[in-house]
Amino acid sequence: MFASRRSRARRTGRVCAALVVVSSLAPAAPAFAADWSSAGRLLASREFHPATVLPNGRVLVSGGFSFAGIQASAELFDPAAGRWHGTFPMSFARFAHTSTLLPDGRVLIAGGANIDDGYVPQAELFDPVTETWAPAGRLKRARANHTASLLPDGRVLVAGGLTRNHTELRSAEIYDPVANSWSGAASMRFARYHHTATTLPDGRVLVAGGDRGEDDFLRSAEIYDPGRNRWTHPPSMARVRANHSAALLADGRVLVAGGGARAPGFTKGAETYDAGTNRWRRVGDMNAPRAFHAGASLPSGAVLVAGGFADSGTVRGAELFNPQTNRWRRTVPLRAARAHAAVAVLGEQVLLAGGGVISGRIIASAEIYDPD
Repeated sequence: MFASRRSRARRTGRVCAALVVVSSLAPAAPAFAADWSSAGRLLASREFHPATVLPNGRVLVSGGFSFAGIQASAELFDPAAGRWHGTFPMSFARFAHTSTLLPDGRVLIAGGANIDDGYVPQAELFDPVTETWAPAGRLKRARANHTASLLPDGRVLVAGGLTRNHTELRSAEIYDPVANSWSGAASMRFARYHHTATTLPDGRVLVAGGDRGEDDFLRSAEIYDPGRNRWTHPPSMARVRANHSAALLADGRVLVAGGGARAPGFTKGAETYDAGTNRWRRVGDMNAPRAFHAGASLPSGAVLVAGGFADSGTVRGAELFNPQTNRWRRTVPLRAARAHAAVAVLGEQVLLAGGGVISGRIIASAEIYDPD
């Protein structure tokens, strides 16, 4: 399953992709006020792992794939010290799982995959005060490459993904942290994985794009209403896309960028969804195509995308989207090209940790973007 990273990237590998500029060289490199600086090294190189910012400002990274095997280990980044340190491992090794900060400060880890056990139904809770893990029940369906979205009432919606026999899922379920249990939710119209899910200002959840198997990449979108436990179906996006990024803008629109089908079909195209008009609108293209990249909304209102895979290599380049002009501009490139990196927003800064490159190397380094 993991022998060829190149073929895995070109096929948008079924289990291995997370959420997500061939070269930063140019005839005359522009000067940037922004900068990427080192954020140390993870204790274990890893990819297909999530990162979650804790209430105390530290960042939890859990699981992931490495050449030492599927990881159960977890570690914490302290931004003040600029260092990583280990914490207690999860009970189950996993990658391609989700990590969601709950209102009480705990972190819900759900699903994922493990070569020894297949797809993982178990969920766990991390307590940042004691740095310990506790069981959080079992999902109704074991799944990986799904999405998890915090709902306004504190519950968590999990949707889609892959399950046993690499079967694509249209099912959804909800975790209740008060009852510490899972219950079924209405199913989506289409099975999908490698999609995005964004909680809208009104509490509904927009799911966009993805893959439903056999290279059947999706343009469709669906919206989950937690009050009614039902999905509605807005217009489709302008193009198919999977392994793209999605970000909620300050004006309530949702920006989706990049992704596509398989290499050489990655796109530099972007579009926004406006829930008020129930319409998609194409916006300016990025400067280069990418998929499997990191995306983050900044407090300034801009959206940063960085890294990823292009059609012929791993990307160092980074770009910023301006929601006032609906255009992109290049910003300073990463210190190291990477895809499948974990991303976390730390105030005005953005942390990227780990990831991999198309040659198959898995990265332990981390770096921080400072827009000033």
